[in-house]
Amino acid sequence: MTDTAPSASKRGPYARSRVRREQISDAVLRLVDAQGHEGVTTALVAKESGVPEPSVLYHFPTKDHLLVGAMERADDLSADDSGAEGDDSHLDPEDLRRALQPGPVGDRRVRLYLMLKGQAATPDHPAGAYLRARTERSVRIFSRLVARRQHEGLAHPGLDPDQVALQITALMDGVALMRMTNSDLDAGALVADGVRRLVGENWMRARALLDAPDVGL
Repeated sequence: MTDTAPSASKRGPYARSRVRREQISDAVLRLVDAQGHEGVTTALVAKESGVPEPSVLYHFPTKDHLLVGAMERADDLSADDSGAEGDDSHLDPEDLRRALQPGPVGDRRVRLYLMLKGQAATPDHPAGAYLRARTERSVRIFSRLVARRQHEGLAHPGLDPDQVALQITALMDGVALMRMTNSDLDAGALVADGVRRLVGENWMRARALLDAPDVGL
C-alpha cells in the first residue's frame, strides 16, 4: 500500500503558510487604507495582524516585500470581487467607469501602486517581478474579454485581442497617474470612453444600424 503521509504533510504547511501570508497582507492593506503606505512598519503590521513580528519578517523580509504582498493581495481580491477571471465575465466599459470612482481608500492604493512602479527599475526590488506579473495577468484577462466582445459583435473583428489588451492596460495605468495630479479628472469616464474607442465599439454599433433592415418603409 502506498504511503500518502509525506504528500499530505507537504500540503499542510503550505496551506498554513499561504493563510498566514494572506493574514499579514490583509493587515497591511488595512493600514494602507487607513493612513497610506508611508507609515507602515513591521511593528504596526504585527500588531494589526496578530502575527509576531519575527513571523512577519519570515514571510516578508522587508517593508518593500510587505507593500508588494499587499498589492498582490489587493489584486487577487479585486479579481475575485469582479469575477474578471471567470468563464462568464464580460468587458463592460461602464463597470470600469464605476470601479474607478474617486475615494480616499482607492486613491491610497493607487498612490502605493504608483510608488511601486517608480521602484520597479531598481535592481532586485520586488516591485519589478510584481509589475511584470501584474501586466501579464491584466493583458491575459483583457485579451480574453476583448475576444469575447468580438464574438458578441461589440468589438471590431479585425483587432488583435492581445494588442488591444495591452493598450487598455496602458490606458488604465496612465489615467491612474493623471488622477493623482488632477483631482478634477473623471478617470472612470476617460477609461470607459477609451476602451470603447480601442475595441471599435462605436464603429460596430454604427455598422449594425446601417445593416439593419429598414422598418416601416
